[in-house]
Amino acid sequence: MIKSLLYKEWLKLRYYWTVAFLINILFLAYLFIDIRHQFVFEHAEMIWYQAFHIGNILYDKIKYLPLVIGIIIGAAQFVPEMLGNRFRLSLHLPVEPDVLVFRSVVMGILSVGGIFLIDVFLLCYVISVFFPLEGAKSAFFTSLSWFFAGIVAYTGTALCALEPQNFRKIVYLVLTAGFVLIFYQGDNYESYNRIFLKPAIISFLFIPSVIFSAYRYRNRTNLA
Repeated sequence: MIKSLLYKEWLKLRYYWTVAFLINILFLAYLFIDIRHQFVFEHAEMIWYQAFHIGNILYDKIKYLPLVIGIIIGAAQFVPEMLGNRFRLSLHLPVEPDVLVFRSVVMGILSVGGIFLIDVFLLCYVISVFFPLEGAKSAFFTSLSWFFAGIVAYTGTALCALEPQNFRKIVYLVLTAGFVLIFYQGDNYESYNRIFLKPAIISFLFIPSVIFSAYRYRNRTNLA
């Protein structure tokens, strides 16, 4: 049953996942062309100075891409299920509701995380073409907060979609937006190296929150 449910989630997400994957590949290809263009038309010393002395992040064009992908995957997975109360049918299958929702969220996180892993690899490769290995390592740690913002955006979207009460939807939306902003406060390289662990751990608390919203939806508690 669980394998069938996971396969069902994949069938639901595969089109959106493929489109999101292609969008990410195009963005990384554009980033490569853009940086190469700068090296062709400017002195390498000037680019180095702008990047590592002034602190201009050459790849900040992709910083909001994980956020958009997380919202797209979360909406694609749960919004159609809520239309016509189709998700209620799934909650009455011979599987514990919390297990069902947890597996669904994990499937979504794996789908989003798979894209992000590819992004990290390609980003580090692009930077390593033009800069020493230290530049690629810096790109990894700098972009890590953006990818966690994408995970939070996914779970926050799922949380808002499953919540039956409109007022709580607004509250969850504000909380999600506020927490996402935490990961975008740094505007320098590796801004979060010393403090990243705490917000990263706290972000996983969104997963049990999604399960709680699904419970409230199933039992129709406190509807507005």
